[in-house]
Amino acid sequence: SKLYLIFKQAKPTMVELLQGIVKDIKDLEECRAKNQRLEKLWVGRLLLYSSVLYLITCISVYFWYLPEQWTGRIVMTLPLFLFPIFYTVFVNKLIFWFLIRKLYSSRINGYISFI
Repeated sequence: SKLYLIFKQAKPTMVELLQGIVKDIKDLEECRAKNQRLEKLWVGRLLLYSSVLYLITCISVYFWYLPEQWTGRIVMTLPLFLFPIFYTVFVNKLIFWFLIRKLYSSRINGYISFI
């Protein structure tokens, strides 16, 4: 009889359940805030590096590689006009991938159980 009482688990009280829920909510809020900070950091770095690379490319094409003929100029400057479009699409996909990866990681680690 005593052995049964030792292994029997007591049901958690309502206060303990609520405290567990509050703790889970705090953990989720901390995880979300951390992910938002990381997202801003990644986007800022990516924007900075790509802008510097874009400016260096524009300056080098302008000074060294721009031919005299108009058709050659159009062909050489076409990548400079297409890069911002490519960059916008790439950054959107990268941010989407990053957020999905973080969400999946949080779900695997047990932070999000309702998805």
